[in-house]
Amino acid sequence: MIYKYTKEFKVAATGLLLEIVQNKESDKKQKYYKLFQKELNMLSSEFENIFSLLLNKEINVDERVQLIVKELDNHRHEIMHFLMMLNRCIILDGCDMESYKRFENIRDTFLAKL
Repeated sequence: MIYKYTKEFKVAATGLLLEIVQNKESDKKQKYYKLFQKELNMLSSEFENIFSLLLNKEINVDERVQLIVKELDNHRHEIMHFLMMLNRCIILDGCDMESYKRFENIRDTFLAKL
């Protein structure tokens, strides 16, 4: 199923990315952007604006997960695909244990909503 992702969805997805990754510097940010461009059809300027806006803000994981689940209309396959995308971000980041623990918490929040 192909989705036209809303700005709110893209903000929520980027917020979860920032919650997970340790390395938020420009070299890694380009890799995250390329993944988000491919998976969420985000423009470079859109990603950059959202990334900068959320960079030092506290992220409410539960609210962001709830928005994504609702936007994906509770389609489990699409939710699992989204989680795989977040997991790829951890790999791009260097796959440290702290990032993976944060990913697991987000994954568990998603699973509790299904």
